[in-house]
Amino acid sequence: MELEQPMLREAPGAQKVNHKYSRTSSSKRRFESFWTLQMGVSRKNSTEKKLSWLRSQIVGVDAEVDSLFGKRRLTYADHTASGRSLQCIENFINKNVLPFYGNTHTSDSYVGHRTTKMLHEATSYIKKSLGGGQEDALLFCGSGTTAAIKRLHEVMGIAVPSILRDRVLKCLRSEERWVVFVGPHEHHSNLLSWRQSLAEVVEIGLDDSGLIDMEALKLQLETYKYANRPILGSFSACSNVTGIYSETRAIAKLLHQYGGFVCFDFAASGPYVEIDMRSGEIDGYDAIFLSPHKFLGGPGSPGILLMRKVLYQLKSSPPSTCGGGTVNYVNGFNEKISKKVI
Repeated sequence: MELEQPMLREAPGAQKVNHKYSRTSSSKRRFESFWTLQMGVSRKNSTEKKLSWLRSQIVGVDAEVDSLFGKRRLTYADHTASGRSLQCIENFINKNVLPFYGNTHTSDSYVGHRTTKMLHEATSYIKKSLGGGQEDALLFCGSGTTAAIKRLHEVMGIAVPSILRDRVLKCLRSEERWVVFVGPHEHHSNLLSWRQSLAEVVEIGLDDSGLIDMEALKLQLETYKYANRPILGSFSACSNVTGIYSETRAIAKLLHQYGGFVCFDFAASGPYVEIDMRSGEIDGYDAIFLSPHKFLGGPGSPGILLMRKVLYQLKSSPPSTCGGGTVNYVNGFNEKISKKVI
């Protein structure tokens, strides 16, 4: 199985890449649907005042629970598992989204056109905020990182029903199977799903610092067993067990030097770090997975997959999920699949 790895660029030295948006007239026009969502404090206020206002907006901030000692104020201490809703966001949805909600991919009605526009603006905004470019695709995927990784498997063509997996594997030559490297402290979504795919999974251990053992990874990349096979590394950007951040840039550079691809699971660290995909660069990412429900204000939001389009392996096949928005027309005998699925 051959998969061409496009030419990668060296990173621009110490040059800082800024993907933040200022309130310029051009960006305001581009993302006009969201500029009515504003903070209740001035941007000139101190960081502590801004944080204080955010805390006041948390839904349930004053909630009480019954305990053995009477009523006690609820203390929420599980933000790693899930964030909390913000009243300002819920108000925005109730005022600006739900009253005008309509089916997306529809332009025949005001509500359909408006909702589709908001979806496209949100997609573009998130993609730019994560450092994505024209060669990348951003997909909203069901429930968190679990759904995002599953969608990547589907568009790579390696997802298969568990009941058929053993039979399909018997029909594949070893050189046709992806080799996927993972670490020992992966989020379950970034381990179990790869094991149940058509890929061959190889676990890389840790060094004495608790980081991915780069020498062990290099040795595996050089082994003859994986020559002429498609290679991908899928690692946690930060362990949700130890809290240790992975050296994502160094891992990406090493995988790319051996013609592989690299993905990072930002489920645990996404709310706390700046993410810059640097697509196409030697130390850039080929795919990232996010669980926005872990962000403050994020509950109810879908998982996010940002990936390089070169990983999409279904160009000559029907899309992984056929339905509305994937076809140009359907009749009683056939259908014409849209070429702009991704």
